Amino acid sequence: MLTFVDDFLRKVWVYFLRQKIETFSMFKKLKALVENQTVRKIKTLRTDNGLEFCETEFNKFCAINGIYS
Repeated sequence: MLTFVDDFLRKVWVYFLRQKIETFSMFKKLKALVENQTVRKIKTLRTDNGLEFCETEFNKFCAINGIYS
């Protein structure tokens, strides 16, 4: 299970995953959803230091899109 919490909007999104490797693709879907619905960009990503957020591809994506972790 993967949970995203938006501190500003007070919303929670829950995704059920089969494997942790799906985390990156779910984050990209969430980013598109949030930015289309709110016309705001994700600026910061706080994690529980899980290894699913430590991929180089994930870090590159965040750096390109201006998301700080």
